[in-house]
Amino acid sequence: ALVLRHSTLGESVTVPVEPLPDGRFTAGLALPPREGDWEVYADGSPVRVLGALAARLPLDAPGHAFRLVRLHGDRLVVRAASPLTDAERGAYRQGRLRSAHYPAQRALPLRDAVLYTGGDSPRAVHAELVRRSTDVTHLWVTDGSAADADRVPPAAVPVVAYSTAWYEALARSRRVVAAEPLPAWFVRRPGQTVAQTWHGTPLGRFGLDLADTLYADHQWLASLPHRSAQWSFLVSPSTFATPLLRRALAYGGEVLEAGSPADDLLCAPGREKTAERVRRRLGVPDGHRVVLYAPTYRDHLALTPGEVPGRSRAYRWDPALDLSALAGSLDDRTTLLVRRHPRVTGDVPAAPALRDVSGHPDTAELLLIADVLVTDYAGLVFDFALTGRPMLFHTYDLEHYRDTVRGFCLDFEARAPGPLLVTTDEVAQALRTTTASARLHADAYDSFRRDYCDLDDGSAARRVADRLMADDGS
Repeated sequence: ALVLRHSTLGESVTVPVEPLPDGRFTAGLALPPREGDWEVYADGSPVRVLGALAARLPLDAPGHAFRLVRLHGDRLVVRAASPLTDAERGAYRQGRLRSAHYPAQRALPLRDAVLYTGGDSPRAVHAELVRRSTDVTHLWVTDGSAADADRVPPAAVPVVAYSTAWYEALARSRRVVAAEPLPAWFVRRPGQTVAQTWHGTPLGRFGLDLADTLYADHQWLASLPHRSAQWSFLVSPSTFATPLLRRALAYGGEVLEAGSPADDLLCAPGREKTAERVRRRLGVPDGHRVVLYAPTYRDHLALTPGEVPGRSRAYRWDPALDLSALAGSLDDRTTLLVRRHPRVTGDVPAAPALRDVSGHPDTAELLLIADVLVTDYAGLVFDFALTGRPMLFHTYDLEHYRDTVRGFCLDFEARAPGPLLVTTDEVAQALRTTTASARLHADAYDSFRRDYCDLDDGSAARRVADRLMADDGS
């Protein structure tokens, strides 16, 4: 196989090769990977360009958004183009779209469209509206890459972020369902409804509560009051989260305490059949125990702005957990799934019984099939608590995260519904004794679920959809 390595993302793509009778081979790249330069490697060494090929480069791939180029003298590189057109790329053209095209579109009538952007809760609300056969156009924001293509639901029309169509969708969609703040220049117009679902119940401090920390982005924090004023209502996943969301997001408007739409799947009557389908899709053998490793990002591992094309904030993948060793320590009837945080870039190591599921479009499906969750300080602990299954916490940097990096919204050390572990060996040992660990932490688990997961009953998306469609936005 050939291996393509992104020059800044730290991610790789494997391209199968087919040998030819004359000793040569062919390799086909059907879809472009993420935007940027991908260096080509074979057998661990960079592929070098000889004179005959050098004269033919750069070479475009007809019908595809990438080309072959030569860099650093003789290195073969696949350059994946931006999904934006020439009329959309660059600071000047983006400025024109923002200052001229967006206001012009705002002057036109609203369309019966729902624009969804980011996260699993918008996906759940979309599914609920489709189930109801709601007569609207569904628009789904995507980064335009092949890696993001699977995240677009079948009933939705993809809209590439920062494209002309994206500016138009923000200006003219009657309803917007978001899981993150919208652009600072966005202004909700009369007749427009904006539902903010956020990311679920927070574990680490966030928003304005980070103002006194070393890694606070004060420019972004200063924009929060304006951004939150554009929401018609904020969806809260729990009564515990409501005051935290209000304070940290500088929000004084309507809060809909609906539970988390993303978690409806974990409470759904037919979840066992869904779990079987997901396991088959991911290639998990029948009868295997599934261990899901899903850590959060670290603020001090942030990449510099602009270093990663198409992303405003990204963080380096640098887990302290030795995944290869952990996978090797598991029995032959256990599969280890690894999910990078969506903001994190980097390669997950290849190992037997280890699968990188970072590209899976629905996090709740991964939680649904997991028999054990291994995490650190990720907010999805509140989601997984709905399953009642064991959790292990790899807290190798607890003091640093608590006192310097971010801190917690609760007394994590006292309330954690599972053991706090430091080394890979400790995690491996705990995975061999999860039944005993679950019994030891049963009371903490029950109180955690009672105090922080009180609104999730499988009907959150229904409640959000009811509120969204009842509002004329005026």
